[in-house]
Amino acid sequence: MKKGQAVKPLKKNDIENIFKLLEKNENIVMLGVIKFALNTGLRISDILLLKFENMESTFLTEKKTKKTKGIIYNSSCKDITKRLTEYYKKKYYNNFNSGYLFKSSIDPNKPISYQGVNYHIKTLRTKLKINYPMNTHSFRKTWARTVYYKYNDLVLVMKLLNHSNPKVTLRYIGIEEEEIKKVYSEIIF
Repeated sequence: MKKGQAVKPLKKNDIENIFKLLEKNENIVMLGVIKFALNTGLRISDILLLKFENMESTFLTEKKTKKTKGIIYNSSCKDITKRLTEYYKKKYYNNFNSGYLFKSSIDPNKPISYQGVNYHIKTLRTKLKINYPMNTHSFRKTWARTVYYKYNDLVLVMKLLNHSNPKVTLRYIGIEEEEIKKVYSEIIF
């Protein structure tokens, strides 16, 4: 992917293939990071700082914006949290259900690094032959786009993403590009 190239939301079949490959490789930590990103819309920088102790909280302060955000962890997040606890327990970590949710394999008292997550995503993209730009932000864009299509409410998506401008949100979720293509392919005389 070239620098400056906009990443895209993920296609449903690519998400399914990512899940299958991570399950097959028993990479529960990366599976958890991705599931949290797809189920919360949080930035990876915020996800990596989550701790087991935060899982009951309904508020967090975003690292980038310093804004407080309300959050509810759905059943997928709760399920992967249980799986992470079991995984860490099998690895004989003393803090298998405390500290960082997404522990580094080098030092379980630290979270997996942003660079580590990026490395895994590049590897997934290559192995699965995903032919569009993809990085850690693709998961947040996928979540935002899914919310938009489910509820057809741009203001809701703006609020969830902490955006202040609807043009930014539309560009962010890729509506302009997709809608333009749709108009040209569907309006035929």
